[in-house]
Amino acid sequence: MSTAELPDRPAMDLAEITATRAQTDTAVSASRGGRIEVNDVTASYHGRPAVTDVDIVFDPGQVTALIGPSGCGKTTLLRCLNGLHMTVPGASVTGQVLLDDVHIYENDVDLVQVRRYVGMVFQRPNPFPTMSIADNVTAGLRFGSRKQREGVKLSEVAERSLRQAGLWEEVKDRLDKPGASLSGGQQQRLCIARSLAVQPQVLLMDEPCSALDPVSTLVIEGLIDNLKKDYTVVIVTHNMQQAARVSDVTAFFTVKGPGQPGQLVEVSPTKELFSNPTQQETVEYITGKVG
Repeated sequence: MSTAELPDRPAMDLAEITATRAQTDTAVSASRGGRIEVNDVTASYHGRPAVTDVDIVFDPGQVTALIGPSGCGKTTLLRCLNGLHMTVPGASVTGQVLLDDVHIYENDVDLVQVRRYVGMVFQRPNPFPTMSIADNVTAGLRFGSRKQREGVKLSEVAERSLRQAGLWEEVKDRLDKPGASLSGGQQQRLCIARSLAVQPQVLLMDEPCSALDPVSTLVIEGLIDNLKKDYTVVIVTHNMQQAARVSDVTAFFTVKGPGQPGQLVEVSPTKELFSNPTQQETVEYITGKVG
């Protein structure tokens, strides 16, 4: 089992970087489906495992919820799905993360390019404060490669993405206003629109409603239900009621004790997991006896 760590490589010139990204783009886009298969993954920080021996599949057209107590490795696993885990100094991953059969931790795969196909929405809305609403949406294309921008009308991308995020009607007359001028719920939908603008296959969401009021939470949950028609969606949540409302599949993680790594206990269709769990740890968590 190999360890995928940030490699110590000689600096590449611009032509080499461009060629590497082009090869990655071809490899990943050759099979645009958005299926992620995780095989025997252990993620660590400075050699200390945070979550171990995870096997799970995330299928297109479904919302998968990751639930469990704090410290069980849910967010760490989520960040492993697009390589963000590797941006942390001292981080390492063993096992395989396959995006449509492309192992994203192979040395010839550019993780920056992977993140174009596997987008992330964070716990707290993080719009670029000095950018307009429209520029926030298209930031990924503006900062991306020239190839991504070829033949693209940014105004059309902004409208399409804002419509997908359910925000267009609320902001169409003030697209030049700062993104930071929006309410918290609107800012979160703006960040979702920004992720959708680059047309990913997969959308990862790390507790996207934890900082929102109940009304905004319901809007985001309705949006998630619509997005699964076009994307693979994986959501981390501490809210079991939310997992029951929005997900098709639920994976329960736990941790044995302080300082111990998290582990996956069971994965089932959501209705089955909440009504008839197969593992005692799951029963105790969803009934409130632990966690």
